[in-house]
Amino acid sequence: MSGRRPEALIITVNYRGAPATLKFIESFRRMESRHKGHVIIVDNASNDSSCQVIGEAIEGLENFELMASPVNRGYFGGANWALLQYLGQRERPDWVIICNNDISFHDPLFLVKLFECDPDEAGMLAPAITAELTGIDCNPFLQQRPSRWQIQRYRFWLSHYYLMAFKQRFAPLVRILRHTLRTRKDPLPAGRAAIYAAHGSFMIFSRNFFEQGGFIDDGFFLYAEEFCSAEICCRLGLPVVHDPNLKVSHLAHQTVGRYLSRPIFRYQQEGFAYALEKYLMETPPWDAPSRETGVSATTSGAE
Repeated sequence: MSGRRPEALIITVNYRGAPATLKFIESFRRMESRHKGHVIIVDNASNDSSCQVIGEAIEGLENFELMASPVNRGYFGGANWALLQYLGQRERPDWVIICNNDISFHDPLFLVKLFECDPDEAGMLAPAITAELTGIDCNPFLQQRPSRWQIQRYRFWLSHYYLMAFKQRFAPLVRILRHTLRTRKDPLPAGRAAIYAAHGSFMIFSRNFFEQGGFIDDGFFLYAEEFCSAEICCRLGLPVVHDPNLKVSHLAHQTVGRYLSRPIFRYQQEGFAYALEKYLMETPPWDAPSRETGVSATTSGAE
């Protein structure tokens, strides 16, 4: 690695998904100001040809790095493992992005627009993440902290495998219908707006988030990153800002599959239980986002 401090560190996690990771690499290479970023690809013990394929694809590319984990650490576990190794040798950049490997940068000006943002003004940024399956922005994941009723609803869906399998099967159709009804009745603000939680497929952490005591909570394997990161920002008094000017696309379920498996269901249960016990059962000592900030109590990508 060179001595230059990048303005953005992008960490993506690969698990037996080399084709998607190659598309991610190619889309990043088409962006302007890419020389100001550094990309770490974490291979989470794929035990297939992923490391060889990805290694050959990034060979000779100065701002790409492959880190092979000897064990599968999960999503945030793999990302945090790479981040700590990186910070052991380099200064912290203005922005740290943790994202899925099935993300594509279709906007060549994404980094240019990101670098125009002030890292001192927010704890996290939530870009517009267009789900290729629905064509809808996955953000906000949640506009407000979940109510007791919403928590009970999460518990209900996660109480049995077949309930969650049914929900996941029809979630895209429900999301499209809900989005259509909501935009007619109560459209989201067109510009930047404070929200509670960003979607976990692409999360942008500011330098200020870490300087104020924020950290990547990797005490779970999967499916708790949205709640945990949102709660850390709340405790630090740092806003999470949805910025639709920053755009990426997401071809979801490339690693875990479109249909729910029992191991993935267990990870969902364990992730939510972790977030619930550590964060969500506590009465918030902060002011939740209100209508005055342009946000409402409805959900978006979480459903």
